[in-house]
Amino acid sequence: MENSSAIAFNCDEIILEEHLSKKTGKTLYQKIVVDDPDTGMIVKLLKYPKGYMVPLHTHDCAHGCYVLKGTLVTSEGNYGPGSFIWFKEGPSMYHGAGEEEDAVVLFITNKPLNMNYL
Repeated sequence: MENSSAIAFNCDEIILEEHLSKKTGKTLYQKIVVDDPDTGMIVKLLKYPKGYMVPLHTHDCAHGCYVLKGTLVTSEGNYGPGSFIWFKEGPSMYHGAGEEEDAVVLFITNKPLNMNYL
């Protein structure tokens, strides 16, 4: 529900859209729920299908992942539901889902998102 002062949503009711990665040729699922034109910050719901991994990359923004379902596999470790991971701007990283189950995360950036594949 959106009004002039707040945005509210139920993550279980959001319909995710297919997003084909040009780099991997694989599909993940996402829905942008906040796109702030003043700061470039975004908040989106992401579903990494089991076995999906974003290859080694960097971002020119900091970003965080709040794990809602499954296990988020990252270059920093593996994180289950209820975990929040904040990645600083610049370091190389990878993230996605393990081979056993999909991972669903709330993905948040502090400014516009970009991908620099290594």
